[in-house]
Amino acid sequence: MEIADKWIQLGYAIKTVLKIVGILEATYYARRKNQGKPKVYNGGRPIPGYSMKKDGQPVADEQIKEWIHEYLADEEAAYGYRKITVCLRRDHGLQINKKKVYRLMKEENLLHPQREKQRKYPRKLANNREITASNQHGKWT
Repeated sequence: MEIADKWIQLGYAIKTVLKIVGILEATYYARRKNQGKPKVYNGGRPIPGYSMKKDGQPVADEQIKEWIHEYLADEEAAYGYRKITVCLRRDHGLQINKKKVYRLMKEENLLHPQREKQRKYPRKLANNREITASNQHGKWT
């Protein structure tokens, strides 16, 4: 881009320079138009605050959080967000994504800590042997 600008400022034809450099005209003009403007992140789509049942009836996120608390109220309940998603779909007929259940559980601090990966160390460490002649380092020595 900078190389193309340099040659264009020297007076060469824009089409010719862009063809040599290998930049499409549309790309060049789009970048020149947006040059100097900071990129703005708008944060994506706002969270709606509800989910739909299969019959099209909306259910508030607060109600969904109550249902999640009911599933986790049992002392032996070791449910993660995926299993709770299946339960919500089956028992309450919700059309809900596991990512939304994860977000709701994270807001309520209901997620279990992730297990740390077990490191696998070699069972046997190499012995430091002194070899003075051939065929000394073998299976039966």
